[in-house]
Amino acid sequence: MKKPWHDKLAILSGASSGFGLHLALVLAQQGTRLVIIGRDRGRLERSCELVRNAGAPEAIAFSVDITDEESWNGNLGDTAGLRTFVENHAIDLLVNIVGRSDRGLLETMKDSDLIGQFQVNVLSTFRMTKICLPGLKRARGTVVDIASLAGILAGSGMGAYSLSKHALVGMHRQWRMEMHESNVHFMLVCPGPIDRGDSGDRYSELVEARNLDRAMSKPGGGVRLNRLDPELLAKKVVDAAAQRKVELVIPSKARWLVALMSLCPSWGMRILRNRFR
Repeated sequence: MKKPWHDKLAILSGASSGFGLHLALVLAQQGTRLVIIGRDRGRLERSCELVRNAGAPEAIAFSVDITDEESWNGNLGDTAGLRTFVENHAIDLLVNIVGRSDRGLLETMKDSDLIGQFQVNVLSTFRMTKICLPGLKRARGTVVDIASLAGILAGSGMGAYSLSKHALVGMHRQWRMEMHESNVHFMLVCPGPIDRGDSGDRYSELVEARNLDRAMSKPGGGVRLNRLDPELLAKKVVDAAAQRKVELVIPSKARWLVALMSLCPSWGMRILRNRFR
């Protein structure tokens, strides 16, 4: 049977490695034409080779730093080429994956820490969505924003990261509200900790430097949740986007905690704190 994303055009920002690459490979297996955006040209070239081998009939890379305002507005790197490309194509799917986690407490955060998190986790997604919007409207396409459970629930030691991901969720829902008449669909994805090779010690040095509890260096800040298989998660996201689902929260049981936080915050916080013990 013909796959839903076969011969469609998908743009993925931040797909030169990690979970973004898993998403690109799943789409490639469906015969999707891919545009991959990242900063490292070497990684981009390797990613393009991988997705072509996986079945993508076309794979184009743009070396663009969408997290840096000066680079973006100054058309540095391949930014001018990207702008020309999106102006001349109908875009079936835009997946915003660019993001960076962090560890810390708000009471010790500097303004620069917060600004850095907003640049990467919020403004990069805003920039990509805005530049691709005309092409998305032409194709009646879909925007998928990869957020986090930290964007709908507070996390231990996740201060600036959680704050920025909450802002990303709010921005996504605002886009969805404003674009309702345009037939551009917006899908939000809020996954728990995703398994990766360096999950265990990725933030150890940062936690030590900021004098934080060692448990905060663990995935999700130490939350007691199973790590998600990135390949299985990628397949779920791609399938859900084809079905034009509105929000995908994984694990799904987290939805109940989000609902409880709204109905009875004291109980919700008690349960949430227990998940970090």
